[in-house]
Amino acid sequence: MARVDRVAERDWARMRAVRLRALADAPAMFGSDLAREEAFDEAEWRRRAARPVTFLVSVDGDDAGMAGVFDFDGAWCVMGMWLAPQVRGTGIVDELLCACADFVRERGADRVALAVMEDNPAGIRAYARNGFVATGEREHVRDGRDELWMVKDLR
Repeated sequence: MARVDRVAERDWARMRAVRLRALADAPAMFGSDLAREEAFDEAEWRRRAARPVTFLVSVDGDDAGMAGVFDFDGAWCVMGMWLAPQVRGTGIVDELLCACADFVRERGADRVALAVMEDNPAGIRAYARNGFVATGEREHVRDGRDELWMVKDLR
């Protein structure tokens, strides 16, 4: 059974463990790297845990994924989405995205966006299945790769 938890500052170590697993598993999918974040001290992880919101998803008591939601001057974005390989394709992403969308909706916003690497077709399909639509915007990030922007209407 899956459970989605909103991270509180006291959950910083749990969040750190999942984030470092994500960076080790899929380094090319994130704008940071494992060595950089392994060097963060407890104060930095507590700060990260306390910012708008991070959700952790666990399956049968084991942490299996995460996603953050950030407010960029009223433009809400899902960032840092990651699922452990053993739960990919199980639909758990739907629960995580629902928690993110509900959080944004509760703050009065009518849309939420995200960027996904163009070479992540499974991610693109999962986001589309959850109501995200490609905007046509691309952002060149690194190594000749682009992120595709997608948006979900929350009205």
